[in-house]
Amino acid sequence: MSSRTKIVLALDGLSVEEATRLTKEVGDRCYAVKIHDLFDAEGESIVRRLTMLGAKVWVDAKLHDIPKTAAKRAATIVWRGARIITVHASGGVEMMKAVVDRLNTGYGLVPSVWAVTVLTSLGPQEIARIHGADRMPKQIVLDFALMAKEAGVQGVICSPQEVGMLSKHPDLRGLELITPGVRSLGASIGDQKRTGTPKQAIDDGASFIVVGSQVTEAKDPVAAFNAIAAEIGTNAQSADTRKTCS
Repeated sequence: MSSRTKIVLALDGLSVEEATRLTKEVGDRCYAVKIHDLFDAEGESIVRRLTMLGAKVWVDAKLHDIPKTAAKRAATIVWRGARIITVHASGGVEMMKAVVDRLNTGYGLVPSVWAVTVLTSLGPQEIARIHGADRMPKQIVLDFALMAKEAGVQGVICSPQEVGMLSKHPDLRGLELITPGVRSLGASIGDQKRTGTPKQAIDDGASFIVVGSQVTEAKDPVAAFNAIAAEIGTNAQSADTRKTCS
């Protein structure tokens, strides 16, 4: 098996056949593969299929609900084989903690819970409309990250524009920092607003980068994946020592 990189491959928008084929080709080099609409359509079967190919499956549910409901939904998703699950930090400390506590009790495994701070598709003006104009986006992201740490999640998701700040904050030590919105120079940014390059994100302290359309929409997805792996360098290999579900 090849060395795993710090790349999370987002399979959103692919068919079952496309996701299966790409996971067969590069899944053993990804830290994880991320699914969203595939899980909505296929449920447990797609999780099991990708897991059997050797991939760690992240179900990007982005839960945001009252604590009890979020915890129940998280438990159901993990029961179906997910090894990573996401919640919105804006759901509050109590909600995030309820999810973490539920998944750490009675399952004999420790799935990772990652908290979304501010979506990378949001620009400053829309962030101000949603979260208020009295704070800058970086302060809002920091506040959410501190809430997530308090709740006991394993990681937070932020844009390349905030990962450097979070990686240097003393109160966030031990948190994994997951960075979507990365694009190599010259690549289309699509619907992303707060972006940066893969190398920049890793150099600034990202634990993992999330790569999607730059690979999945490429004429040669394997070559595109290899190019990003080369861009971030051999120093960006993953060392995953957490106990996770088998």
